[in-house]
Amino acid sequence: MDGRERSSVFVGRRDQVTNLVSHARRTRKEGAGAVLIGGEAGVGKSRLLREYARTCPMRLAVAGGCPELGVEGLPYAPFTAALRRLIRDGAAPASGGPGELARLLPELGSAPAGPEQGRARLFEEVLVLLEGAAAPGGLTLVLEDLHWSDASTRDLLVFLLGNLDAAPVQIIATYRTDDLHRGHPLRRLLPELERLPGVDRTELPPLSREEVAELAEGLHGSALPDRQADRLFERSGGNPLFVESFLEHPDAGTAPVPDGPRELLLGAVRTLDAEALGVLRAASAAGERVHHALLEAVSGSGPAEFAAAVRAAVDANALVPRGEGYAFRHALLAEAVQEDLLPAERTRLHRRYTDVLEQGVEGLEPDQAALLLAHHAYAAHDLPRALEGAWRAAEAAHRGAALPERVSLLERVLDLWEQVPDAQGRIGCSRTELLYLLSQAAHDIGAPRRAAEYAAEGLKAYSHWLDTGMCEVRSARVVPEADAIAMGRLLQARGDARKEMSQDGALEDYGEALLHLPRAHPLRARITAGLATTLMVRGHDDEARRAAELALERARAAADVRSEADALITLGSLDSHGPDTGAAVEYIRQGVRSARDSGDVSVELRGRNNLAATYDMAGHPEEAMRENRDGLKRVAELGLTRTQGGGFTFGLAHLLFAKGELDEARDVLRAMRPDPNPRSQGRRHRLLAEIERMRGSVADVAREVEAFDRLMPPESSAQIETLSNLGSRAWLMQADGRAEEGVDLLLTAMEEERPWARGVWIGMNLAHVAGLVRDIEREAVGDPARSAAVERFKKRVEDKAQVLPSDEGSPFMVRVDARIVHGHLATGGAPRAADEHWAWVERETRSRGLKLDLLQALFGRAECALALGERERAAEQLRELHFLASECGAAPYLQRAQRAMEGAGIAPPRVASAAPDGTGDALPPLTPREREVLRLVARGRTNREIAGELVISAKTVSVHVSNVLGKLDVTNRNAAARKALDSGLG
Repeated sequence: MDGRERSSVFVGRRDQVTNLVSHARRTRKEGAGAVLIGGEAGVGKSRLLREYARTCPMRLAVAGGCPELGVEGLPYAPFTAALRRLIRDGAAPASGGPGELARLLPELGSAPAGPEQGRARLFEEVLVLLEGAAAPGGLTLVLEDLHWSDASTRDLLVFLLGNLDAAPVQIIATYRTDDLHRGHPLRRLLPELERLPGVDRTELPPLSREEVAELAEGLHGSALPDRQADRLFERSGGNPLFVESFLEHPDAGTAPVPDGPRELLLGAVRTLDAEALGVLRAASAAGERVHHALLEAVSGSGPAEFAAAVRAAVDANALVPRGEGYAFRHALLAEAVQEDLLPAERTRLHRRYTDVLEQGVEGLEPDQAALLLAHHAYAAHDLPRALEGAWRAAEAAHRGAALPERVSLLERVLDLWEQVPDAQGRIGCSRTELLYLLSQAAHDIGAPRRAAEYAAEGLKAYSHWLDTGMCEVRSARVVPEADAIAMGRLLQARGDARKEMSQDGALEDYGEALLHLPRAHPLRARITAGLATTLMVRGHDDEARRAAELALERARAAADVRSEADALITLGSLDSHGPDTGAAVEYIRQGVRSARDSGDVSVELRGRNNLAATYDMAGHPEEAMRENRDGLKRVAELGLTRTQGGGFTFGLAHLLFAKGELDEARDVLRAMRPDPNPRSQGRRHRLLAEIERMRGSVADVAREVEAFDRLMPPESSAQIETLSNLGSRAWLMQADGRAEEGVDLLLTAMEEERPWARGVWIGMNLAHVAGLVRDIEREAVGDPARSAAVERFKKRVEDKAQVLPSDEGSPFMVRVDARIVHGHLATGGAPRAADEHWAWVERETRSRGLKLDLLQALFGRAECALALGERERAAEQLRELHFLASECGAAPYLQRAQRAMEGAGIAPPRVASAAPDGTGDALPPLTPREREVLRLVARGRTNREIAGELVISAKTVSVHVSNVLGKLDVTNRNAAARKALDSGLG
């Protein structure tokens, strides 16, 4: 395996190392103490101690381990190794001669004759030796694998813990929790040790999912894809040894249990008798957990025999009681036991589970039984019962709001449809109805592409009604009501999916659905609500409002809470295009509450997204940030982060971008998991392109623009979505010396007579094109041909700017865009008027922390000041611009500030060469994000804690930490923290 040496990778235990260091320091001050560290085999106890050894504050540290010889193994083995090391390092026996220590260390000489009092004297001599070695500076004594210790070792440990008193001796003892069966002597001893003064007991937990990914990246040399990292975490259970073993296989997700972990896991199992082993094998077919009554019924044993067998499995630490059933100690143990079964044995067990579940199991919840029956029937290759079971399980998943599981189960029903005779009769549902349900379920988990595909597949059954040509011809034909309703439902489902992806065809699908559905059909309210939303996002605000009001009326008449909530959210979102933010927020919150109360997840999340956007549009970035974070918490509660979290993550990144936190915004977007909705992924690439524009990276902008176009082709996507990507394409043309082409590209698109090409929808893009025109105007000085072209462009921008709403009737961000447009247009010819616009933008964006718009305002005001002869004001504004652009990493504005200062003969600001307070060492140049990470490292934060605080992934933090260490020319976090503190950072 390519990658780093295992011993060089240490992940996820920084808190434990810190705790051990703190304990050692306390021991040096207050006297002897001990830390008992438990954990399953392979969890990293020894690796933790190796890492601790690098930072241990004690003068001396020695270690010894217990050999694997059983609980009555080699006497005093760990102490013998540790004491031998101390003697070699110069510690002297208290008696001056060999004394009783010679019983452990023959190299000291002959042991005294007669063992009658030898044990007591031996303990005293060990105590005195440790006390002497600990002074001065302290001593750490490590005793590993205490689960294999003999009685004498345990007795000596108890004696030392009770008698070391004030000696600065830190004892660290490790043991395997999975080896402590019910009768193990250490299991009884640990609670007694824990009650002694100065003794702490802790268990080392498995690694988290992020830590497993970080470890895999360190070992593998590159980051794993998210799904592969998820599967690696699931299978390894966060055990580092198992992670390392799986990575030796090309595909960790499908690899069999590796030999090393396999033998480690099965060691205790091999001692079980046939009855207990049979129960364990039956349990392995159930997965990680099984209900007591179900396992008893499947085992076929009598009550007494079953109880004895389960007791043996529990005592062997193979099974662990969990509620009303049992779980395997480790998921891999279940896999390893199952892999030992022959294929026919596995099939028989699954068939036995199916039979028992079909008969009913007392105490097992019906919904849980349905899910289990579906699983076991499928595994037993009993296809009819598998189909029926999957159908019932899908209904149970729906009742339990297990949305992704419902989709998987319905997909299984569809897969089995052609293989099971009379599938429709068995479940009471037609194939087209199944496809409709699948489309709706896929939509609910945020997979609109799959939703559209399932609806389209269902519509194939009605192609003879739909593929007739003109709408008038279709409407004149008499369609059977059952077919009309089925078509209407499928068209509604496909329209919802297309709307969600901002693809063409949604309006047509909704219109066609309304054409076919009976006038009194309750689904008309939902379709009208979807129609209203689609009209709104395409810029038809007036038509959208009428449709939303009609949808609200129809929904209330039909008691359709979902459609009522959807219509309320649309009405609130339309109100957000005006100045009355309060009314908009109230409408949307009312819709969110109704959707949540009725369990309509997709409508609820749409409302939450729109609420955050409303606050953003109104110029309340902090409230918008809060709503996006609340949205992320909500999708996490629902288990829908992967499929439904994209909109909220994008919202956070957009706000960070607006606040000038470019690195943070980019980190958030890059940490986004793949989203099945192409619109979410397209918006991600579009914003990444805008971030890279602000950083001045041409190659990165080009990459993101192309990625957007692949996901949202201009010919089949809503133009309101693709227009901003045209802005980045125009910027690329400008970078290539074709600025005029870029301006014409954008203006031509905006000059179309389309509803979206006015008002709230056009401001940001018009501000961008006005900025491009101003760039050309600067370069055109002295070039009559280009100057004439600039005037033509300005006239086109001015004409288009007439559609921008007035200050009184538009939300805050539209007013900002309008001011920026007018500021750009006036700067070259009417600097006094332009300065008034820029001053308004500066004041309003500064108060809200919107640094990117503030950068534009500062540069615009500085240009106006120079044109008006106000050199001192220009110098002040350019220096602030220089500082702010440097802080944000906004390279184009930094270059503009430098060029403007050079052209005006203004001295650039001096770069500080010392620490901020003038007392410490200077730090090398770091990005704002790197400084923030370093500040948190200096405060002792782990990568996981830093990730949580900065809302980025632990993997991204790891990259930043590596970059910081390289720039600081240090090799570890402690050295970096010292440099940070010396410089005044932290």
